[in-house]
Amino acid sequence: GAGGTWSSSDRSLVETYAAMEPPESAAIVGGGYVGVEMAEAFSAHDLDVHLFQRPDHILPPFGEAVAEEAAAALRDHGVTLHLGTEVDRLAGEDRVEAVVADETRTAVDVAVVGIGIRPNTDLVDETPVELGASGAIATDEYGETSVDGVYAAGDCAEAKHAVTGASDWVPLGLTANRAGRAVGQTVAGTPTPIGEIAGTAVVKAFEMECGRTGVLDHERAREAGFDPVAETVTAGSRSGYYPGAAETTVTLTADRRTGRLLGGSIVGTDRAAIRIDTVATALDQDATVPEVERLDLAYAPPFSPVWDPVLVAAKVLNGSLDDQ
Repeated sequence: GAGGTWSSSDRSLVETYAAMEPPESAAIVGGGYVGVEMAEAFSAHDLDVHLFQRPDHILPPFGEAVAEEAAAALRDHGVTLHLGTEVDRLAGEDRVEAVVADETRTAVDVAVVGIGIRPNTDLVDETPVELGASGAIATDEYGETSVDGVYAAGDCAEAKHAVTGASDWVPLGLTANRAGRAVGQTVAGTPTPIGEIAGTAVVKAFEMECGRTGVLDHERAREAGFDPVAETVTAGSRSGYYPGAAETTVTLTADRRTGRLLGGSIVGTDRAAIRIDTVATALDQDATVPEVERLDLAYAPPFSPVWDPVLVAAKVLNGSLDDQ
């Protein structure tokens, strides 16, 4: 721009949209993190919101139990969900006027498309730097690529998965920051591993908090050589007599043969999401379900029941493992 300044926005485009009448309805294509968060944001501005999702559930990485609770929260706040619906096109002349899906036309004033991302690896095109199976840059435990002395970190690079042991690509904020810091230390003379990833993530649908970590999908678990078994429980977030207690649903998945914990999800309205960190820590230590059941977690009525919901889930899952 003039004067040496630079802007990522197109001023003429911004001015064009600013001159339009404010939208009264919105369409969101994609029911992942962005889609769910934008549904809440649009609703806060009193827009009529339609969310379109090709799979039968929103938030696929979180599993069915979380998806159902999150979907119920969206519906309770007036969001119309079009699940199992593939969008054919956005219709309109000078601006979006409708979403056409399964030959049905839904009139809207604005649309947001959030259907996923791909690794930004253009920088290494036509170089010897190798890409992994995910399409992201393949790296070793220190973030070094296939070219000596060249490192990659963040959303463009793969890392080792804490559960499967295979290279994986899960672009999230903490792991990107952690890997970048480690690479910086390594190139400055202090070799530092970038760390493993488990896909630990949280999101909220209005008041409904959702968390997930590890391997939840049974087909993926089998592909990694595990024999998955899972249990879902609902327990209180605090002692039942204490104000603010709410139902918290936890799903844990384990390997039937070894009892090793593979992954977990959690959903609820009372400080539910942050509890997923207990499961993530257990995954990092290759803990078994009996070991998780014996964790010494904090108890006091304002914070948790005697048996934390994660411990209840581990207890029930351990029973299923004993029955095999």
